[in-house]
Amino acid sequence: MEQQAEFEQDLLSYADMCYSVAFALTRNPRQAQDLARYALTSVWRMHRNVESRPAMKQELLKALRNRFLVRYWQPPSSRRKECACGQDTAGTVKDVVVQSP
Repeated sequence: MEQQAEFEQDLLSYADMCYSVAFALTRNPRQAQDLARYALTSVWRMHRNVESRPAMKQELLKALRNRFLVRYWQPPSSRRKECACGQDTAGTVKDVVVQSP
């Protein structure tokens, strides 16, 4: 039981770091909270597999990155773009030629 309590204490010491990284990734406080909470709970669930504090930090950062990529990140080609003529080019990538005056 003492080992479990020590693990939880170590995990909670990384809570602020998780939120900071999540906020840097999402730039949204609510999404950052959700992302940090997800990373902390996912590492807490696998506490038997995490052997040391550096491994815990590594697993937290990996969980943050993977969840962000799966849930929040959109590749540039799927973002809405507007060409110079004013038409919406959602989902397509087009080169826009800008003429100089």
